[in-house]
Amino acid sequence: MSVRFALAVLASTWITVSAQAPVTTADFSGTWNIEFMSHQIALVVEPKDATHVTATMMMMGRDVPLKGELVGRTLTLVGDKSAGATEAAPEPAPASGTHQTPSAAAKPITVTLQEDGTISGEMMTTRGPGTWTGERLKKRK
Repeated sequence: MSVRFALAVLASTWITVSAQAPVTTADFSGTWNIEFMSHQIALVVEPKDATHVTATMMMMGRDVPLKGELVGRTLTLVGDKSAGATEAAPEPAPASGTHQTPSAAAKPITVTLQEDGTISGEMMTTRGPGTWTGERLKKRK
């Protein structure tokens, strides 16, 4: 009797695990509405391949190009200086004992796909890490 029960539990677990398809960058593709600290932000994600994306975060009138990598259910996004950048002189290294520029100390943005199809994320602010949630922009019919 206990062997049958164990086999039933094992079969049920296998079916549940096999039914969950692995997450790819296509699952993040599109435009997401994010509300963060009373600001409306748009995040547009475009897959490059199964594990890499390019993205644009649009906030407060600025478009910030990003690039990222998917590991598990989480995208890690960082600034993409090569996106549309023109050749410019490199920024000088900060002098010893001086404060680094924000771009040099920038932390990645993490975006996790939730089971219900929404996203949640974290990004660094001047007051520490801030968390947010987002929903995919609905297309007109």
